[in-house]
Amino acid sequence: MAGRIPQYFIDDLVARADIVDVVGSAVKLKKSGRNWHGLCPFHNEKTPSFTVSQDKQFYHCFGCGAHGNAIGFLMEYDGLGYVEAIEDLAKQLGMEVPRDENPTEAKKRQAAKKSAETLELATQFYRNSLQVAEGCQRAQAYLQHRGLKPETVERFGIGYAPDGWELLKKYLAGQSISEGEQVSLGLLVQKEDTGRSYDRFRNRIMFPIRDWRGKVIAFGGRVLGDEKPKYLNSPETPVFQKGRELYGLYEAKTSPGQLERLLVVEGYMDVVALAEAGISYAVATLGTSATSEHMERLFKVVPEVVFCFDGDKAGKRAAERALDNVLPHMIDGRQARFMFLPEGQDPDTLVRANGKNLFEQRIVRADSLSEYLFRFLQQGLNPLEPEGKALLIQKAIPYFKKIPVGILRTLLIQKLAEIVGVDADGVRAQIDNSPGAASHESVQSQPVDIIPDYAVETGTSADNNPEVKLSTTYAYKLLVWAVRYPHVCQALSDVERQQLKEIIDENKDFFWGKVFDLVFEYLKCTPGATTSSLQAHWYGTETGRLLDQIALEDVLAEEFIVSEFKEWLRSLELKRREYQHNQRFDELTRKSRSGQKLTKNENEELVMLLNLLANKKSQSDGNST
Repeated sequence: MAGRIPQYFIDDLVARADIVDVVGSAVKLKKSGRNWHGLCPFHNEKTPSFTVSQDKQFYHCFGCGAHGNAIGFLMEYDGLGYVEAIEDLAKQLGMEVPRDENPTEAKKRQAAKKSAETLELATQFYRNSLQVAEGCQRAQAYLQHRGLKPETVERFGIGYAPDGWELLKKYLAGQSISEGEQVSLGLLVQKEDTGRSYDRFRNRIMFPIRDWRGKVIAFGGRVLGDEKPKYLNSPETPVFQKGRELYGLYEAKTSPGQLERLLVVEGYMDVVALAEAGISYAVATLGTSATSEHMERLFKVVPEVVFCFDGDKAGKRAAERALDNVLPHMIDGRQARFMFLPEGQDPDTLVRANGKNLFEQRIVRADSLSEYLFRFLQQGLNPLEPEGKALLIQKAIPYFKKIPVGILRTLLIQKLAEIVGVDADGVRAQIDNSPGAASHESVQSQPVDIIPDYAVETGTSADNNPEVKLSTTYAYKLLVWAVRYPHVCQALSDVERQQLKEIIDENKDFFWGKVFDLVFEYLKCTPGATTSSLQAHWYGTETGRLLDQIALEDVLAEEFIVSEFKEWLRSLELKRREYQHNQRFDELTRKSRSGQKLTKNENEELVMLLNLLANKKSQSDGNST
């Protein structure tokens, strides 16, 4: 949807949302002390390590490290984009999302709204036709023959396209939908020679394809007999790109119970038949192999994906393409499995013949990614011969380069080294140094501690000067307090704010120092800011990840924070001055000893610094006694 969402609205949205309500709609939470606890929805666990803080409006899993605010939870759990999560949260709170948009953007937004309304009208037409249109009895008999109960038909919104050339066209025209709009959404086919149009789908069972919000974006149609093509999909349109969407994903996400894995199959009827049998986590690609965009969407929803293929040559080729596309997304904590069916069988026929339990046993026993990968790599090779071992490594290199850096990649390299009988470091070096860019660098790896070690980024000077290291530690502590209690910056005097700004400027060589500068400027312009609004403002960025981590740190009680902040600021200012005095004293004495003549002002400054340092030393000696 076009138009930028104003930041004030995002801040207000986060402030109004109660993260316990947001997370509690997906995770069973139990109150314990001030926080809520439950089983983490992002990894498999038996003992709860997932905690939700109502005070901080934040969730964190001590098992897998997942953490964030209400917007972040919707992004991770539902696989939404940042804007999509904002829209979804606003909908839950009954808030209208405003837009800063120019006339062009406003026009695009209205067009998108009209498209959604048109596709919904088409859905209702097909569903009504399944009940009352001429030929509907045959369509109903077909669905009954396939074992589908009325509840399943209703859940998936299945309908029927009557056997007529302009039935949908005339219906939508009566709803003020122009012929051009219908063509642009793939509902009509327009003949190039005459320019006349007719219904794309005729005499077919209709399967609405929904997006993550449950809105219809396209259709798939299956013939009732043996006509060709057996399946017909909507063409790509402004609202539908088949390489990104998965049939049944919305239904899987909204099924009762916790979604732990997704099974990727090939056809609409496979998805629906599995759901009918009680396997509600199947999705289908839409006439394409599983793409990289599909992988990204799947792993945003679940940590485990099982790919289901026919046992014929076409199924094996599809598995190879899926392997190629899934490897760049295999960060630690994710699982991919490869399941091959007996030749001549598909999920629909197999689950109806054998039932849910036996079919799910096949899923559990499916090849792990490592099992399938090494079986595929060793095809046609003899790993017992030196030539076969060398060829195996060469064949493995382009695949291993796609795997993100992490424990999985390390273990796979070790296994490859064991098979060929060489040192793992040598195999790793050969993979890393082989020609071609490693694609795993473009995929985010495991979450890491992005708070840099104090003084590391400025080289060795800080390590050689403990006072710089100490002042750096102090300054970082101030950042933590400012993020956890943003109102503290409003309590500073003008002089203290200037001192803080100077300290921040001196620490900009550090990543967190740059973040502190951004936070400080934001807080000056946003008096009512909260920790959650800071996180929301920079969500999804490196800055946001640092703020997320800071939000988990232990800090002082709120009633002490302002006085303690000011005291630390005062102490840090004294240390800064002392360090500056020492530096200046060393500079002037080096100049004098080198034979250069000091100016009158420099001599007076040197005397002043001598007195200051002497007083400092006497105070230190007095304190030590």
